[in-house]
Amino acid sequence: MVKNAIIQTDHLLSFPVELPVPGKVNVHLGQLVEQGDIIAEAVLPAKFQVFDVINQFRIKESGLDSCLKRLAGEDVQRGDVIAKKSGLISRFFRAPEDGKVVAIRDGRVTLAMGEKVIQAQTPIGGTVGELIPGLGAVIVVRGFSLRGSWGNGKTAIGQLVMLDEVKESDLAKVKDAIVYLNSVARFAELKTLCDNGAAGILVAALDPASKIEIEQLNMPVMSLLGFGEAALDQLSRSAIEELQNSQVTLLARRADPYRDVKPELFQPSESVKTAELFAEPEPTLIGQTARLLGQPYFGSVGKIVELPEKTERTASGMKSKVAVIKREDETIIRVPLENLEILTC
Repeated sequence: MVKNAIIQTDHLLSFPVELPVPGKVNVHLGQLVEQGDIIAEAVLPAKFQVFDVINQFRIKESGLDSCLKRLAGEDVQRGDVIAKKSGLISRFFRAPEDGKVVAIRDGRVTLAMGEKVIQAQTPIGGTVGELIPGLGAVIVVRGFSLRGSWGNGKTAIGQLVMLDEVKESDLAKVKDAIVYLNSVARFAELKTLCDNGAAGILVAALDPASKIEIEQLNMPVMSLLGFGEAALDQLSRSAIEELQNSQVTLLARRADPYRDVKPELFQPSESVKTAELFAEPEPTLIGQTARLLGQPYFGSVGKIVELPEKTERTASGMKSKVAVIKREDETIIRVPLENLEILTC
């Protein structure tokens, strides 16, 4: 089936901001938040220490209970005796720092000591549209969206700068910017931009030989067409040109086809009322511009002129719903809906 359009001028972005472990949610439903606001936080032990009482004290398991001076769940202070073996020369295990006995198992005592706070901060401003109990919230905001095919899971905000290639003379203007490369980008080019302070990188396509290295870059990278040789359509190119020199958010999240989640370049609307944040009825697909994904038409563009209700048998032998497409060269073809991406809506 055809999902959301690739280019949307009034897109409803839903972005979950979550902790990796349960904690405290600091926002409420309908609250307006700004970029960098703390949505949720959790306090965790800074470190753990495990002491093997049986082996360190050289005792039998039957003598363990008489050695233990603290129980699981008890708070301890630095210097408190956790375990003691009496004798001519007594042996002690003392708490090295303030903390808590979190477990006693198989003759081992586990201490949790210190505190560290982890926070879930929102990379975008918007409205809290849904609470995720104990973990965070979903932030919703409307604006312009250009969806891509691949992202490395990171997010950044910056001014959009367009480059046809990476030149020494252009490196001064990439610092803190979201850089668009209109080419099949290779790792060496991305590394150069990263080393010169770029906030994020948007590319038409990526060199498949560099995939492993690109995934390890400590900055967001998003590809509009994925990996391999491919030319970006003019509609997408024009949309990027209109955003040039304006502030955008690069949400290079990993694609999830089952939830229709894709990486995207996003620019929030200047003013959106809370009541306008929620989904509107989907428009008809007839008359919309689509990009073709299957061979031999990969990357070409056309308009949807008809959507037959009945399924049809395709060249592969599978039955599927199809769209009738009028291509730019005026030819008419029938394409499975799974092989289309809607460019505009």
